[in-house]
Parts: sequence; C-alpha cells; structure tokens
Amino acid sequence: MAEINITNAKDEWITSFVYGILLVAVGVCMIVFKQEALKWILIISGILMIISAAIELIFAIGKLHTLPVMPILSLILGVLLVVLPNFMADVLMILLGVILILYGILSVFAAIAGQKNGGAVVLVIGALIGVLAIAAGIYAILNNDDAADVVMIVTGVFTIVIGAIQIVGGINSYRLFH
Repeated sequence: MAEINITNAKDEWITSFVYGILLVAVGVCMIVFKQEALKWILIISGILMIISAAIELIFAIGKLHTLPVMPILSLILGVLLVVLPNFMADVLMILLGVILILYGILSVFAAIAGQKNGGAVVLVIGALIGVLAIAAGIYAILNNDDAADVVMIVTGVFTIVIGAIQIVGGINSYRLFH
C-alpha cells in the first residue's frame, strides 16, 4: 500500500507542472488579448452555466412541487453570457464600478469613525483609500473598455504568478522524489 502512495507521489509533480504552464499561458493571453480573452471567459462561463442549469432542471423535473428558480436564472444568465458577451462585460464593469464606489464610501465613513481610536493617520489613509476606490469606480462606469483591460491585466498577472508557483511546486516535488 505504501508503494502505491510513493508511486503516485512520484508522478504528482506532472499535474502541478502542467497546470502551472497552462495557468501561465492563460495569464499571458489575458494580458495580451484583454477584451477578447474576457469575451471568451464569459462565453465559456456561460456554456458551463447552461450545462449546470440544464442538469439541475433535469433533476428538478421529477420534483415539480416547487419552481426551480435558481436553475432557470442560471440558464438565462448563461444564455446571455454566450449570446451577448460584450454587453455582459460592460454590465460586469458597471457592477465593479458600483461595488468600488460603495466600498469607497464605506471606507471613508469607517475612517471618520475610526479616527477617534487611531488618530489622524487612520483618517488620512482610510479616506485616501476610499477616495481612490470611488474614483476607480467612477472610471470603471464611464470607461467600460479601459476598465475591462485593467481587470484583465491584473487578473492575468495574478494568474501568471499562481502558475509560476505551481511550476515551482512541481519542480520541487520532482526533486523530492527523483
């Protein structure tokens, strides 16, 4: 039994290494192709949502005592992502903008409230973060395409870093067992 575990561990590095290479490749594509990559991510997500919703609806058919609201909404959202990926990307950037604005407002209020305990430094840093978040939110709402580019670049960089960590982990695993 121990031999099987050691044998599996000897081959485990391959998965991590290949996964890392794929992540790096996807990250580079996100950075290079930006909005086109976002469009494909949304289309693939939509297809997966449609498949998932269809499976849930098939299983819900036998239990018709309740309306399967979530699978129906997932199906509709999945279809929208596949049919209108550019529009859905704009909607996502507007949602991101609204979330950033709300975060910024809350951050400013938290800085004002926390100023009593932390002093001027808490007030200045909190207010600065809040104002920057509000500005980024407004920018995201007014400039959907640019915001999508920035989101894809940042996501691509994080994906490359995660891929590099996977590759290093795979190499370390290989060294450990070979």
